[in-house]
Amino acid sequence: MIILHRPEFLERNEEVVISSTILIDDKTDELWFKLPTCFSKSIVTERLDAFTVAVLFYALEHHKDIHVKGEISQRLLHNLNNYLIDALCLSNSHFKKIKITSDYVSGSNLCNQNVGATGISCGVDSFSTFFKHFQEDKPFKIEYLTFFNVGSHGDFGGEKARRIFKERFEQAKEFAKDINLPIIKVDSNLSEFLKLNFLQTNTLRNVACILLLQKAIKNYYLASKNRYDFFKLNPKDNQDFDTLLLPLLSTESTTIHSAVSNLKRTERTLFISEFPLTYKHLDVCTNPNASINKNNCSVCSKCMRTQLTFDLYGRLSLYEPVFHLEKYFGMRDSYIAQVYNSRNLDPFSIDLFELIKEKNALKPKHIVLAKYIVLKNAYTAIKKNVKKTLNRK
Repeated sequence: MIILHRPEFLERNEEVVISSTILIDDKTDELWFKLPTCFSKSIVTERLDAFTVAVLFYALEHHKDIHVKGEISQRLLHNLNNYLIDALCLSNSHFKKIKITSDYVSGSNLCNQNVGATGISCGVDSFSTFFKHFQEDKPFKIEYLTFFNVGSHGDFGGEKARRIFKERFEQAKEFAKDINLPIIKVDSNLSEFLKLNFLQTNTLRNVACILLLQKAIKNYYLASKNRYDFFKLNPKDNQDFDTLLLPLLSTESTTIHSAVSNLKRTERTLFISEFPLTYKHLDVCTNPNASINKNNCSVCSKCMRTQLTFDLYGRLSLYEPVFHLEKYFGMRDSYIAQVYNSRNLDPFSIDLFELIKEKNALKPKHIVLAKYIVLKNAYTAIKKNVKKTLNRK
């Protein structure tokens, strides 16, 4: 059994920390979230919605029921017990169905600001989400940006992940300054508590932070990974079924939307190129240490995918401030060959290959190069296996 205790609220050094003591069998732990003091009135202290969602994957992984010694939102508790837990168990055969109980349940609306919000990583998905909704009317208009430290900067947390979180926040803060919007920075020890792979658990980690802010946020746009027509109960990445999960994680106070699910990645990339602020703020890189004096290293898979998309649409020169374009052009042909080889393997490659064909960018040299890559990889694999076999003797 996992027991969550009522949240404690502490202000110190221009920061507020909200924490819950968690009893797991006979072991006591603490889960905390930390925010700037200026956002203290946005934080829900009355309910344990955020903490319940935060520990759910841990409970499923270890086959433990959860009891909330405090209050939880009625809609959330109903959906967790009746639908969401079943969905997660269907996605992962290792999970066993658990039960969540609570001392108190409330169906009241806590939200008093009635505004929209979204996370800002300065990537394609977050920018397309922001620019799609920033001109809406209340309560759908985005009036807050958020930036969370719950695993995307390092699966298992720790000081290295926290350092990367702080470094990446500077880019998001500069964009927030340019559009004159407040940005809510949330740090947490959730990664250290869960000790689980981030991709397998990312949706619920982010939602935990969102539910912490229900007093301010009526509509939260969580950028989707895929378009509607790609849906999979994937145990390795719960973003593949966000369109199922997010409505079940919404409450009477806050509705969470799977944002830009109507657009493929190439369509999102073209969409953001209409907004000049992305020309200096776009950051898609998976290898920031190699980016030198620009936002992006320009040679990792995400950098290459994004640059090729801009290139095919005739928009790449606009992004010279954030990419090393000479590096991209040096790898362009080999990357197209790689996309050709993976054209049926994942939604991103399928999408990008369709655009390559539409723009007549696939040439005979790319097919020849693609076959060479396959042979080279096969040779490398055989050589590695032979070496491993010889080392055993």
